[in-house]
Amino acid sequence: MNLDAELRGLPTREAAFYVRLGLLLELLTLADVSDWTDEVLWREEEPAEFFLTLYGLLRTGRPRVPTYLKAAFPAETYSARPLLGWLQQQWATGRWPLSQLIRSLYRLRTLVHSDQEVGWIYALAADYEQAAGGPPEELLPVQQETEAFLACYREYTFANREKWPQLDAKVEGYLANLRQ
Repeated sequence: MNLDAELRGLPTREAAFYVRLGLLLELLTLADVSDWTDEVLWREEEPAEFFLTLYGLLRTGRPRVPTYLKAAFPAETYSARPLLGWLQQQWATGRWPLSQLIRSLYRLRTLVHSDQEVGWIYALAADYEQAAGGPPEELLPVQQETEAFLACYREYTFANREKWPQLDAKVEGYLANLRQ
């Protein structure tokens, strides 16, 4: 993923939040973060101390990068819906197994906006657990429901963040209509 293109224009603290969660959800790799940091350092005449420290950690203390991202801006929280959009994009590539997608969704359960989203995530995880031990065709309904759930978030990108309030208003309706 080209993080520089995705996150350009975001405040550093917000970008750090999404990068940390992207790593946690396995959407991003440390190589992605390193490329992003390099781009920022090349572009900025006087880069923020955050990026200089991150650069050093990426070169010498890679295991400490997620901890640093969290510690740099500990009280920051933002919408999880763009992360659901990233998950939808990743799933659409066809390179992720359903197990990894469900695991990543489950990690987001405490950050989503509504009880309806939390309920969907728990239901998908439970359905996956139940079907995972059986024949592969039992996973098909779980896969279809997961795809339908994530489709609600496909429009969430950082490039269209001015539309997020309108998208937020639509998501609850989309979710309510999914199981009807």
